[in-house]
Amino acid sequence: PWRKKENQNFYRIWISEVMLQQTQVKTAIPYYNKFLKKWPDLDSFYKATLDDILLEWQGMGYYQRAKNLYLAKEFIKKNKFIIDPVNLKKIPGIGDYISCAIPAILEDQSCTVLDGNIKRIIKRYFDLNESDKSFKTNVEEIAHKLTPKKNNRDYCQSLMDLANIVCKAKVPECEICPVSQDCRSKGNHSNKRVKFFHKFKKRKIGVAFLLEYKDEWLIEHTEKRLLQGLYAFPMTDLIEEESKGLGEKYFTDLILKWKKKHYIKTNHQMIGFVKHSFSHFNLKLLTVNIKLNEKIKFKNLHWMKVKNFKKKPVSTLDKKINRIIFMGIWKRTIYR
Repeated sequence: PWRKKENQNFYRIWISEVMLQQTQVKTAIPYYNKFLKKWPDLDSFYKATLDDILLEWQGMGYYQRAKNLYLAKEFIKKNKFIIDPVNLKKIPGIGDYISCAIPAILEDQSCTVLDGNIKRIIKRYFDLNESDKSFKTNVEEIAHKLTPKKNNRDYCQSLMDLANIVCKAKVPECEICPVSQDCRSKGNHSNKRVKFFHKFKKRKIGVAFLLEYKDEWLIEHTEKRLLQGLYAFPMTDLIEEESKGLGEKYFTDLILKWKKKHYIKTNHQMIGFVKHSFSHFNLKLLTVNIKLNEKIKFKNLHWMKVKNFKKKPVSTLDKKINRIIFMGIWKRTIYR
């Protein structure tokens, strides 16, 4: 959709490029359409709160991007900017890639557009060794030399499409590649390292807490980088699972340590486990329920009515926790 004529303006290209930083095209498209439906232009986007943005963003991950969008639109609202790489980099969240991609796409400026996908094409086409010390420098020099003086708009977007459709990270489709004849790798793209990382992704465990007082839940408005800016159930620190299948004792220790830290003596009840995969580790999380007879104040945590919490931006992980909680409450009601 960001290629359509009506979307060729700074705001709409900027939103698409931020979304595509860590998200595949097919995943980003519905979020992009939904985003533009809510905020069709910069003037409407100026009125968005951080919670509003996070609510539309939830489920796409890498939430720092959403926070950067908020900081960026606040900056743009107060400062004039010019569409060129130097000026765009002054805007929060806009780095080397986006600061070049926007001028190239909108104004056909001859600036070198280089992201992970384009690096992959260059690496394969010229058969560069990623372990060489000069790899990064070589890629940048090649990318700069190849950047055309005219039609850079078409050139850089063609490379983006080539990476997305043909020269894919895991299984490149070399037989349909338009430049395969001169590609020095000749289709020899080893996937061993990709499989290695997937196979040996770190495993972590932790405990999430549902603390209830009447019609309120204890909630954290998290500043942790993983889920920054979102509303979440309070959790213990996550510990790495060195051997598969840590026993019940590890979870019990985490619960008791957390309760001691917050001076909670009320009995707890285990609700169930949630499994979730982040980009760099897999998580197994136990959800625990504690019903309090009086409201206690907690540092960095606050009480919120359940109906209000359900309107707040939360992560996919917390949605899973919510489902486990719902099932637990449902069973508790049925079997009372």
